[in-house]
Amino acid sequence: MRKPTTRQGQIDLILSQLSYEQLQEFVREKALHDNDFHETLLICFSDLLSSNESVEPKYKQLILGMIERYAGREHFINAGSAEALNGVIHKLLLAGRKATTPPREASELCLAVITCLPVMADQMEDPDEHVHSLMRTAVTTLWESASALTPEQQQHLFDRVLSEYANPIYLDLDLDSALLSLLKDWAKHKPQRQAACLHQLETILKQTQGDRWRKNYLLEQTKALISHWKR
Repeated sequence: MRKPTTRQGQIDLILSQLSYEQLQEFVREKALHDNDFHETLLICFSDLLSSNESVEPKYKQLILGMIERYAGREHFINAGSAEALNGVIHKLLLAGRKATTPPREASELCLAVITCLPVMADQMEDPDEHVHSLMRTAVTTLWESASALTPEQQQHLFDRVLSEYANPIYLDLDLDSALLSLLKDWAKHKPQRQAACLHQLETILKQTQGDRWRKNYLLEQTKALISHWKR
């Protein structure tokens, strides 16, 4: 019998030869001793452990712990460690995009990643713009998961992202446009959400305190939003 050479073929062959007990034992041992696999398993099958409690704090604590480990005693993440940390967090986000991952779990994972990015950026040498890459992936995953949420959950998510967008640190890090793209899309056919976005932008504008560049930038963002919604 010719052995398969593709990854899919090799995996399928191994799985076809394993008994249920062997597979169960492998998964158990792997999850107990491999933190990445453990987190992926919990994310993908979180429905089996479901509760009404938010999982965002758990993921935020996990990611902040990763940042702390990679930063070390110097509280600084060099370029090499930045690439490794980026890879680990990307794996979490990829797990959030799997079909078996509940949309609420995925959305709260994304929120945890987004809120941790300013902390990461503050401690990281980032010539390859890993922070921006993670923001794009988190926003894409958040957009994908939102469509499967209930209307109440969708509204809560919109309010949460709008509140996060108001934090000036995202503008300082040039990450604000990613959040605004979500708000722009989610408010497209909802006048109440549009009003909420414009009110938030107005509030931020009042806080610019003579920063001409920031004021002009926010005015352009406001015009672009209104133009998009009128199409």
